Parts: sequence; C-alpha cells; structure tokens
Amino acid sequence: MNKKMVTIIAALAMCTAMAGCTGSDTASSLKAVTTTTTTAAAESAAPAESTADSNADSTSANVGTTDYDVDGDFRAFEQMKDKYEGNYLANLTGQMSNNGTKYTICIKDGKAYQALTVQGMKSYTVCPGDGKLYNVSEGTTTYSIEDDDGNQWKSADILFGATLDFDHAYIDTTTNVVHEYYNLDSSVSGGEGQIVYGFDGATYDLKQVVLLPEGADESSAVYFTVDSMGEADDSLLAVPDLSAYTKE
Repeated sequence: MNKKMVTIIAALAMCTAMAGCTGSDTASSLKAVTTTTTTAAAESAAPAESTADSNADSTSANVGTTDYDVDGDFRAFEQMKDKYEGNYLANLTGQMSNNGTKYTICIKDGKAYQALTVQGMKSYTVCPGDGKLYNVSEGTTTYSIEDDDGNQWKSADILFGATLDFDHAYIDTTTNVVHEYYNLDSSVSGGEGQIVYGFDGATYDLKQVVLLPEGADESSAVYFTVDSMGEADDSLLAVPDLSAYTKE
C-alpha cells in the first residue's frame, strides 16, 4: 500500500477502535492509508445535516431551487478554491462508519495542522514549517517529532491537495445539494479515485465531502459533513508547547 498521503482518513482508520490516539498514530495520518469504493456511493449517501461558513452572509441550509447547470461552465469548487486554497480552517464531522469523529484541518503558507477527536480523545499533528512534524496525543499526554520533507502540508490539505480535473456533477433535488465529482491525484492520495464536494444549491457553501477511492463497496467510502470553514488560524500552526507532555 502506498504510504505517501497525508490524510485524516488514515488516522481515523487506525484510531476509531481505540479510546484515543497516540502521537505516532497521528503521524501515520501524514503517510497515507486509502480505502476504496465506487463513485455511486456518494449518490446514495445521506445528505449533510449542517454546514457553516464563518465568512458567509447567508445560511447554507436553504432548500429550494438552484440555478446550477451541470453542463455549464460554473463550478462551485472553483469558487471555493479561489477563496480558500492555501489559507483555510475547516471543521468536519465524520458520518456513516466514521460517525461522530471530529476533524480539524488548518492550512496556510506551507504550514499545516490536522487533528481528530475520537470518543473525546484528541490527537493532532503540526507542520509549522521548521522541518519537523510534531505529533501530539492529549489522551496519553505524549508526543513524537519526525522530519518533514517540506511536502507534508500538501497531503494534509484534504480539500485541495489531491484534487485534479472535474469529472461530472449532479443535483440532489430533494436536498438542493450540488455534488461535484473530481478525480484524485494518485501521487498524493496513494490510489485512484474521486473526491465529491456537496454544495448548498442556493449559496454554494460547502456542506459535505466524500472520499471515493476506486474499486470497493460503498461502505468503504469516507463521508464528512462540514461544520465550519473560514480563514486559517495562525495559532494552530505554531510549534506546540510540549512542556506538559512526555516524549515517546
């Protein structure tokens, strides 16, 4: 299996069955684990229940008619990319098999922070741009430090880091959610597949993200609802204070 990709999905795969994650578990999330499924999974996914954009003036819960044209030139992903690529803080909640797991991703200026909370136990990794990865477990109060090759932040960027060309779109008229499908860059993701973005049809705020690596049943898909999205928080990207933690 390709161990190159940085994703919160990997951390979930290793930590969900545990009461908490160690720092080394979180570090592994910066090296890629992929699951596989078919693109049909997203179309059968339960619709996202909530979303928020801290910079948006309108809510993203409107259900109604969208002007989105699946065959047109406008893509909601491109609009989101123009606003947030390289500078964002996103809070996500896992759905389906990942139900209730909380994720935070912060990206800015070649730096990255990613955290997950499983059953109340939080672990996180910081790439502060000093050539190191800091892996911290609040559950076990331990940490580890690894070398950063300078590219880890790209793989940590779940929303933009592995997204390639647009494939197709469809509109769920029941929920007024626009689903845009994009192919994944296997050199980053560690495998072939697609990422599906679900946007509110009225505001084009991001509501849901589904990871659809190629080839298995829909139960292997990874679903997230988007709780909030805004500009990066610089405080998360600093070298963490490890004075209360024990080195592994």
